[in-house]
Amino acid sequence: MTSARASRSAGNDLELYERHAESWWDARSPAFRSLHAVNEHRLRVLRGWLGERFQGRVVADFGCGGGLLARPLSEAGARVVGLDLSAASLAQAREHVAGAFVRADAQRAPLAAASVDVVLLADVLEHVPDCGAVLREAARVLRPGGAAFVNTLNRTWRARLLAVQLAEGVRLIPPGTHAAELFIRPDELAQRAWSNGLSLEALQGESINLLRTLRTWAVSLRPSADVSVGYSALLRKVVES
Repeated sequence: MTSARASRSAGNDLELYERHAESWWDARSPAFRSLHAVNEHRLRVLRGWLGERFQGRVVADFGCGGGLLARPLSEAGARVVGLDLSAASLAQAREHVAGAFVRADAQRAPLAAASVDVVLLADVLEHVPDCGAVLREAARVLRPGGAAFVNTLNRTWRARLLAVQLAEGVRLIPPGTHAAELFIRPDELAQRAWSNGLSLEALQGESINLLRTLRTWAVSLRPSADVSVGYSALLRKVVES
């Protein structure tokens, strides 16, 4: 998604979210059909960790894009605030999701300190040159004991092969989506999170559901112990004693 400034590499083309914004809510769109499918997996992991009920919770979706992940949480009762740099994507989020959607950089969130229960960081950290700055901002806006949900890609040769060369090469996702040098190893995530007051509470790997991916021509994921390509993480804001 489009939560911070683009890197200067050949990949990580954040302008594609502007170019294809009108297709955000078209589950058959070549630009976003894989993201629709991947979000099914993310929601299962998120709800497994944080429960089904979001009534009264304040959720900040950093890099919200068109609001695909925000809408089911809003429908579950959450008060959603979405941040993104893509004006066209935000217009789609406002049209389809109940909540407040603001054009802003995730590294400088226009939110008060300790005002949020959950921060979403899905498809965000692998698009920013300084993931520590985004984690620092997530920690700042979270209430003590609040949670940050991360879904990202590991910096391995396997992730580069599958998520960049293969997935982009056969147009499962738009070419230019990723720059593999920005991918983040789980140990790096845990270290940078801890240095900003967030502890790693849970880690879940993922693998491709190959048959469904081939049948729908959209990336489908399932839980796995393998974190060598993509993974989800739950970070909890440390409660100071």
